[in-house]
Amino acid sequence: MRGRVLLLQTGSAPPTSGQEYGQLFGDALGLEPVLADARLGEFPEGDWAGVVITGSAFSTYEELDWIGPCEEFLRQLAARGVPLYGVCFGHQLLAQAFGGKVERCPNGWELGTCRVELTELGRKDPLFESLPGELAVQQSHGDVVTALPDGAEVLATNGHWGVQAFRLGARIWGTQFHPEFTPVTMAASVERVTTLLEQDAEQKQQLLDQIEETAAARGCLANFARLL
Repeated sequence: MRGRVLLLQTGSAPPTSGQEYGQLFGDALGLEPVLADARLGEFPEGDWAGVVITGSAFSTYEELDWIGPCEEFLRQLAARGVPLYGVCFGHQLLAQAFGGKVERCPNGWELGTCRVELTELGRKDPLFESLPGELAVQQSHGDVVTALPDGAEVLATNGHWGVQAFRLGARIWGTQFHPEFTPVTMAASVERVTTLLEQDAEQKQQLLDQIEETAAARGCLANFARLL
């Protein structure tokens, strides 16, 4: 691998999980990434082997002063041929940065351990190499990509929303799901989001009871690292 991997943080892991994105992504990638916080305007220059963009509690269409510069930074990286992988908010931000559209999901929140199915293209894509055609994944999002950038291709889908993963060109990927999440991370996210949505205790407990390990989905990050 030439250079190091940059982890561009646009948010934080659920505080009650006791986990940090640097450790979660580092474990799944199998390496120690360089950390930068986009919310603080940190867009470091460097000979990056690849860049991973994290999830966030924000929405990409919010009028926040760091989102525009972050999109420009990602476009500059792509122009230099740096591989990019966006997760959840990062997936949405990549789509938006390259001409797609992100909106509130008309089907509501997708939360907990869910299933996605790889498309025919997804089954052949190196991001999903050696992974099963149906994946258990960790989800926590209320926004979705409603229009992909020109030339982007859907790699994974499910009944909740059609764009669960995409690729743009040869070096840009996004997954709506969180491959870095452990069951502990997912449980903390369920606790936070069900409180935010004022769901009752029974609904929350059902989501908690359905959480499972998603080792195969974590393979997306390991595969991304191998591509660098």
